[in-house]
Amino acid sequence: MNRAWWIGAAALMAAASAAVLPKLADLDAAVRQQYGTVEVFTDGSYTVLEDDNLVDALGAYPFTLAIGSAGWKNGVLSLDLKVTGNDHEPAELYRNMAGAISFAFEETDNVNQLLLRLVADDKWLGTRRLLLAADIRRGEWTKTLQEELAAAGNVRLPERLKTRFRISESELWINQFISP
Repeated sequence: MNRAWWIGAAALMAAASAAVLPKLADLDAAVRQQYGTVEVFTDGSYTVLEDDNLVDALGAYPFTLAIGSAGWKNGVLSLDLKVTGNDHEPAELYRNMAGAISFAFEETDNVNQLLLRLVADDKWLGTRRLLLAADIRRGEWTKTLQEELAAAGNVRLPERLKTRFRISESELWINQFISP
């Protein structure tokens, strides 16, 4: 075959690829949105997250705090972790936050945003008060930031970390856990 034929065939293949590949990506996104599933790979197997098994999948994660509530909608995972009693230190709470981030972005492939709250749960008074809130997005998440959060210790978080993970601290958090 002559050289012109090969060039024409290559150009036709490139044009076909440019037309077909975006359609395949759109189809994948449409299927994920319709069925709301995500594959989670652990120990060589996978779990498909849905509204029906989200809490079970989260419950298998080794948090030291209880899960207060969890929700899943359109790529956004909402998670409340309950802080009960006075025997918790900031380092433990930061590690739980880092664990939630790990679950969302390392063990799933379609969580695009994690809305995470640490909530003080007073069983005697029947009240719940916000301690920390975070809005973490996959596109801005890095493993390094997650590790920095996990290793933050018992001090106030650096501004860089609070900015990147959109972490808000309540007065209760500052007064109860950070101020001496």
